[in-house]
Amino acid sequence: MDRELDRTLMTFDTGAEIAKLKAGAQWQSGSRAAIVLVKNESIRIVLVALHKGSVLHEHRAEGPITLAVLEGTLRFSVGADSHTLGCGAILTLGDGISHEVEALEDSVFALTVIQPTRPARAQP
Repeated sequence: MDRELDRTLMTFDTGAEIAKLKAGAQWQSGSRAAIVLVKNESIRIVLVALHKGSVLHEHRAEGPITLAVLEGTLRFSVGADSHTLGCGAILTLGDGISHEVEALEDSVFALTVIQPTRPARAQP
């Protein structure tokens, strides 16, 4: 089923979205599952579920991020600096910083990526 990812007003029932995510084949057969809730030129919001022990190895986002833990416990690492984030925790991270995420138990988080501002094109 196609979903609109960019409307003027959008609301989500995170409990229902998590249930759909966990009922899907991606969660049942893999180490993680994800669904994009919002995607436009300004932001991207993704709901991510990780099985215990799953790791999103070192990577960087194209813009600043926020991560809000909705279920479980995560370890969020930036170099040698590590933070344990439980349910209800919110983390922010600046633009382009390499980081790694590990699920210490089955976990779900909402990831928001702020898209970098692109310079306006010069008019001919």
